[in-house]
Amino acid sequence: MPKKVIILGGGVAGLSAAHELAERGFSVEIFERNPDVPGGKARSVPVPGTMTDGKLPLPGEHGFRFFPGFYKHLPDTMKRIPFPGKKSVYENLVAPDRIMVARYDKPPILTVANFPHSISDVKLVIHDMFGGVDTGLTEEEIDFFAARVWQLMTSCYDRRLNDYERIGWWEFCQADRFSETYRSLLVEGLTRTLVAAQAEIASTKTGGDIFLQLIFNMMMPFVDTDRVLCGPTNEMWIYPWLVYLREKGVKYHLGAEAKSFECSDTA
Repeated sequence: MPKKVIILGGGVAGLSAAHELAERGFSVEIFERNPDVPGGKARSVPVPGTMTDGKLPLPGEHGFRFFPGFYKHLPDTMKRIPFPGKKSVYENLVAPDRIMVARYDKPPILTVANFPHSISDVKLVIHDMFGGVDTGLTEEEIDFFAARVWQLMTSCYDRRLNDYERIGWWEFCQADRFSETYRSLLVEGLTRTLVAAQAEIASTKTGGDIFLQLIFNMMMPFVDTDRVLCGPTNEMWIYPWLVYLREKGVKYHLGAEAKSFECSDTA
């Protein structure tokens, strides 16, 4: 009889754990608190007021959808999830050619997402290089942040592990010293976008490593800096994943909230 494992929480972490365990022959049950939709924070969320003519509400997305080219484990898992008409869910990832930072009070910031592959890409890079982007940052702020990025790029492994792991991104970037625009774009904006963490406590090592890896990837012609799903998260990823896991014998319980643990000393 296979050993049984219970997983509390049916988001990406819980589904990933169930995936690996089920493929290794374990009996797995997942208990998810959400009563309606699997997938935890990664799920698509029905948008209120968009149900018309008996059709289901339109899917909205929240949280970040981050599938950068340097990821290894998540793409490997996605390659092992079947999808109708394709080899796997992994084929639902597509690489955008532009990155936009949308802003309420100013025009959006638009730049290339990857190494230039066309004349229009080159034109946009030149446009950006010669001051075509109105970031609202001062020269002092740009110079200071550039120096911080260069410091990270030229730091050895031991310094990154021993020093930067203990310094928050907010402190490293001296956020209190500069403008609200600087904090919004380069301090809070980067940590929320790259690691979904608070700038005050986000590790400079973690955030810095991811930021630098994205920069390095943009310089490599044959690497996609980032990718997005070609449709709603539930349909392109979560639902096919759950179908596959159930075929492997995994039981997924919605509306199940863990309230306490009871441990015993039985051998």
